[in-house]
Amino acid sequence: MKNITIGITAYNEGGYLLEAWDSVLNQIDNRWEAVLVLDGGADSNTCHIFDNISHSFLRKIKLTENHGPYHCRTLAINNAETDWYCHLDADDRFPTSAIKVLNTTIDQESDLDFIRGKSLYFNSNTFYVRDNRELDLNKLAYTLPITGTSPIKVKLFNCIGGYNKDLYDGGADWDFWIGVVEAESKGKYIDEIIYERRIRENSIGDNWVHRRHDVADILIKRHSKYFSNPDKKNACLSKSYELAAREYRRVGKRKKATMLAEKAIDLGNDNPNLYTIIKEFNMPLWRYKLRRWRRTINSILYNI
Repeated sequence: MKNITIGITAYNEGGYLLEAWDSVLNQIDNRWEAVLVLDGGADSNTCHIFDNISHSFLRKIKLTENHGPYHCRTLAINNAETDWYCHLDADDRFPTSAIKVLNTTIDQESDLDFIRGKSLYFNSNTFYVRDNRELDLNKLAYTLPITGTSPIKVKLFNCIGGYNKDLYDGGADWDFWIGVVEAESKGKYIDEIIYERRIRENSIGDNWVHRRHDVADILIKRHSKYFSNPDKKNACLSKSYELAAREYRRVGKRKKATMLAEKAIDLGNDNPNLYTIIKEFNMPLWRYKLRRWRRTINSILYNI
């Protein structure tokens, strides 16, 4: 009997999609079904791989218009025919034992709503394991301390109300898991690697950092129960202003970066980077440009 649906969403992952699918086929426990969703506007290589993937356990959905990853993930969940859903981004992988570990846990504890486990982070230069051991309720105020694609019951997804459409461009996972905490849902930690996450540039998380403070405002308004503690609200805002300021600094927009840095400082954030941002804003333009040039060169040399 199949316990779990694996949802894979793809856009422009190319050969990574084939790696993701192979990691599903290589599972030592075949009690799974899969839903593969291709977002509209995908590149030809990804489309070709999508078209050539087939399996008796697999259903495929190909969109003609681009809707983004959270719309595609929601579509995969809504097409699940099992009680449990486990998401796999098309540039990530499962270890061969992932489904066996999850099925064993599901069989033993039917009252669970979600499962957490270790995640392996990797690319050609990096290899480390993140435990995700604790769903730190205080840390959740300013970041997502677990893997956002952790396995969930489909019933939980519907109970929470799915992903907030206002955050489809970034932050929807964070918002969802705050909702899970507010609902006092029951989860379990497994001391096993159940997910392999590829580290790459231009991920979803990278693309919305500059809007982090706007996302924080939405979260605080939506989750009054969780943010009833003033310290959590302050942590959410101050850290979000800091991260957005640092992103604007990275791209050379020092006026915007300074405005956000000052707001973070006003909220009690004393990160030294914030004062550096303000210092750079007050520099003569020539000196500021020289500083950025040196930082760029040093970064290039470091990565050689």
